[in-house]
Amino acid sequence: MSSVTQYDEAKLWLVALLYSTVRLQAALAIIPLFNKAVVPALLRSAIGVALSLVLVPPLRQTLDGVPETFTLVATVLKEGFLGLLIGYAVAVLFWAIEGVGFFIDNQRGASIASTLNPLTGNDTSPLGMLFNQAFIVFFLVSGGFLVFLGMLYDSYRLWPVISYFPTLDVGGVDVFADLFQRLVRSAVVLSSPAIVAMLLAEIGLALVSRFAPQLQVFFLAMPVKSAVAFLVLVVYLPTLFGYIHDEIGALASMLDVLGRGLR
Repeated sequence: MSSVTQYDEAKLWLVALLYSTVRLQAALAIIPLFNKAVVPALLRSAIGVALSLVLVPPLRQTLDGVPETFTLVATVLKEGFLGLLIGYAVAVLFWAIEGVGFFIDNQRGASIASTLNPLTGNDTSPLGMLFNQAFIVFFLVSGGFLVFLGMLYDSYRLWPVISYFPTLDVGGVDVFADLFQRLVRSAVVLSSPAIVAMLLAEIGLALVSRFAPQLQVFFLAMPVKSAVAFLVLVVYLPTLFGYIHDEIGALASMLDVLGRGLR
């Protein structure tokens, strides 16, 4: 084999490596599990490359030659777009669980203690951060990361790197808007048991202040509502994490949902 042929072959393998890793890197970048404040960018890139190595040989077989610059850039942008979509579909669950804690803290008056969550890079409440960290541990130990990897690898079958270029129509916009709606709906519904209990406690305190005006209800409200919220959470957490486990298992079908938005 001549040096020119070897050089062209090396370029083909490098292009195959580039194509195989872009989608993975984009998906890993958006989920809180691999946030840059927790996992350095260099380490995350190394993980993405390692996970993509299994895709390089079959992808190399689909390359007839080194693509032109425009084709190369367009394919990389397309792969990054698909990776961001997959990462967003998975990250919705992380953000929803964090939203549960934030809504509960907001109702009990603890949202004033908001701080930066290094896992998401956004300000959140103490309970929101706790829920987010607990969910990340649960996501790993329950096999959620394997489901996520299965989604990514299966996406290469559904949306081949070389032969597929997505088109977005009005129906696709509805699908992606529904993902955002799912985020808000899940956070509100999952936090509702504790919020309703705190609302009832607040109504009770209002009635008490009506009959005992000398009682400083304003200063009692936060500790009473906090106690009620944590009491409800102790009873409610098994049900909550049971639901979360089912949602993690349902992530595998999320590709079909995204597929309805892309043609």
